[in-house]
Amino acid sequence: MSLLGRSAGARSCAVGRGERGIRAVIAVFLAAFALNTLDNPWCAIPAGVCSGFLMIGAVTGWCPTDLFTRAPAATEPNLLGYPEARQPQLLP
Repeated sequence: MSLLGRSAGARSCAVGRGERGIRAVIAVFLAAFALNTLDNPWCAIPAGVCSGFLMIGAVTGWCPTDLFTRAPAATEPNLLGYPEARQPQLLP
């Protein structure tokens, strides 16, 4: 797939094998920290959740920031069938 066919969010999180490995190592250390602080749930639960997101991102290449992106609303064609000017524009 060409870069023009992919969305800006997909391009911003395209990571290589090295970065995914680093994410996995950080996720393991964060999980160890979460297990070490089980007596403080206010600290262990967020660390465990973040560790899970990092591990999922390391295995699949998915970006946790994709949770916060909005899907663009599709513009409806006007009465004459011509596309509206409010469509997303891809700039080189």
